[in-house]
Amino acid sequence: MKITEAARLRRHLYRLSFSEGEPVEVDVRTFDESPYRVGDDITADALEALLSRSQYDRAYDRALYLLGLRDYACHEMEKKLLTEASPEVAAQVVERLCQLGLLNDERYAANAARSMSRYKQYPRRRIEQELRRRGVDTQTAQTAADEVETEDFELALALIEKKYYNKMNDPDSRQRVAAALARRGFSYGAVRQAMTRFLAGQDTDSEEFEDTWQ
Repeated sequence: MKITEAARLRRHLYRLSFSEGEPVEVDVRTFDESPYRVGDDITADALEALLSRSQYDRAYDRALYLLGLRDYACHEMEKKLLTEASPEVAAQVVERLCQLGLLNDERYAANAARSMSRYKQYPRRRIEQELRRRGVDTQTAQTAADEVETEDFELALALIEKKYYNKMNDPDSRQRVAAALARRGFSYGAVRQAMTRFLAGQDTDSEEFEDTWQ
């Protein structure tokens, strides 16, 4: 069959029409870099190869665009690409980006762990859970969480002072604050240590907290 037209649809797409069969959409760069032009003959197999290359190029360009906005874990990026690319193509693009060093789960996990600790006050356990949810493997997530410099009780104490300061006036309120911190992922030990530090600074008997949250 013969390529009869290459109509520009959008900035990155051509609609190729043929002497027989239905039109198809092809990435502009893919077609321009191919050996084919309007008026050339193309076989069904060659067209299939061109379409596969087009899908890869579009997925690769989208991945570069997404990486320009923020860093991604490998699995997270692959899921993003699956909205427009086949599983095979998405996996190929991610593999290539890993080879180039543009995707790296160890680097991503370390940076994300520091960010979650610093800006969201997540404890280590919560950080590890979040990294695993994003597709980082267990060992890498655990290592990144363990390397966070700030201790969990220090984060809990900072949250008490910033968010719960006015809710620490009586035992029942303090118990609710402790429960809120536990839901956030803090261990009992971290919460107890943070509460003890805070109450000591307020000249409040910390044993009162020990009695109300066991």
